[in-house]
Amino acid sequence: MAQEKWNGVPVRYEWLPIGTRRSGQSLTTGKPKFAVAHDTGNKDTTAQDNVDYYKNSYNIDWSIVASAHIFVDDKECIVCIPVTEKAWHVLYGAIKDNQWYGVDANDGAFGAEGSYFTDKTRSQNSLDNLARVLAYLCNYWGIDYKTEMPGHQDIQVGKVDPGNLLEYAGYGRDVSNLDKLVTKYIDGVEEESDSEPSKELSETTTEKPTESPQTNVDYKEAIEYMHSLKGQYIDFDNFAAYQCMDLILDYADHVTNGYRIWGNAIDLTWVALPKGWKLVENTPDYVPPIGTIAVYTEGIYDKWGHTGLVWDNSGGTETFVILEQNYDTLANSPAKLRTDNYAGLTHFILPDFVDEDVDLSNITPEPVNTNENNATLKVGNVPPNKLTWSNQPYFRATADNEGVSICRPNHNNVMVVTSGSYDPGYNQFYVYEIRDGWARVYSPDNDGFVWYERLRINVVYKPGGGSELHDDVSAYDNVLNDLAIGSIPPDDLNWSDSAYFRGRVDSYGATITKHTGSNGNYDWHLTNESYSAGYDQFYIFEILNGWARVYSSSNNGWVWHERLRIVEVY
Repeated sequence: MAQEKWNGVPVRYEWLPIGTRRSGQSLTTGKPKFAVAHDTGNKDTTAQDNVDYYKNSYNIDWSIVASAHIFVDDKECIVCIPVTEKAWHVLYGAIKDNQWYGVDANDGAFGAEGSYFTDKTRSQNSLDNLARVLAYLCNYWGIDYKTEMPGHQDIQVGKVDPGNLLEYAGYGRDVSNLDKLVTKYIDGVEEESDSEPSKELSETTTEKPTESPQTNVDYKEAIEYMHSLKGQYIDFDNFAAYQCMDLILDYADHVTNGYRIWGNAIDLTWVALPKGWKLVENTPDYVPPIGTIAVYTEGIYDKWGHTGLVWDNSGGTETFVILEQNYDTLANSPAKLRTDNYAGLTHFILPDFVDEDVDLSNITPEPVNTNENNATLKVGNVPPNKLTWSNQPYFRATADNEGVSICRPNHNNVMVVTSGSYDPGYNQFYVYEIRDGWARVYSPDNDGFVWYERLRINVVYKPGGGSELHDDVSAYDNVLNDLAIGSIPPDDLNWSDSAYFRGRVDSYGATITKHTGSNGNYDWHLTNESYSAGYDQFYIFEILNGWARVYSSSNNGWVWHERLRIVEVY
């Protein structure tokens, strides 16, 4: 049988095995609606080299999967996926393919990749062959190459192909230069060429297609699962303890049919997302929906990145509450909440189940008593041996009469003495956290620790930082210095006969709770009284084990403290 040729280019069929690269799923459009031109991105590799690589990694994880139907070099064309099947050559998060053609490229287009070489002549021959192949297939499928053959760089932000091939062949990187070459071959060539391609080009697989990752929960189920992660120590990959990515891996795995993400948090800006999921940029006027994935890649996060889940967005464009692990780089604490100001946050990943029209007011997070900061902070005292992380100092402390040495954890998380030491009476230690007796004395990006019994409190701040409290004043008894506008209230405030602050309900709304029992032995019960998201007339007189009394001394109405944001302090 004669060698099949398309506009003079020899063509071979070498199918990838059914897996993730070639799933066997049919195009949703039945036949290609448009074409996308690519280059391989791997200089000095042939069509066969790229097909071999795909065959050797045919079942790669979904988050890093990529594939194309056709590879072309300076000698031949190899078809490795039938053009009527899906290939993963444009991220689903790209929007221009939908805007221009009404369908995702993976679902309605074929992708052809051209090799390029250090040798300019080889690159020119490869580009010419790619133009011949594209002209042949556009003509065969009735595709208008002038308007229905974009380059990858035209429809997906951050992509630069087929510009590499064009440049190495001596052309400008604009895809219009490829269009001009295609024009030469759109009506065919005089060389021997098949009138129609082999039936293999669109041959349907007889194997069971590989299912793509897709959402398998609704919005409310996803939010409820997110709530269940709070307070848990999540090590999804059983590697390097409780990393920020472990929380996201667990969440993504649960809300889909096993979608697995690889890499560090900073890689979340380019991973292949399930269909319908979108990567959006954080802008000054953007308010992230609850249940989306926050991605930090700038500032202190520019090396490894950071990530977490949007727990509440009632702070609008100023702040939001994030559920996260490993904010402090030690990877030894559970998933917990923090109010964040968007610093360093560049993107959000929006799963397709997110629907801001869904009423979430009847979803109440399971209360978790996180009252670890119940020790009284008094000037002159030794600090308590446990205080949860704060992004501002709890208090300032003085070294005892023996002086102190700074310790830092080694790779096994065992504290090791460093060469850093301070004389007796040094009084500028600002304490952000105390873990199992070790007081963090600097900031989130500095792992300096001092044993708590070597310190004496000299100035007390409110739990989240702020103005000073002098004399023997408890940070949990002083009203004006405990509270920061826009923040979540603390989980313990002693009874007052006047309101501490006015609070606003978060995005879920709130249901009033009452209790029975006394002396700390309480049973909490939801009532049928509820308030819509944004209601801001709750006046707080007391917070008991995380429950905020919202009325007066004669009314036992309570709301969980994490459902409130402080809007006015009295």
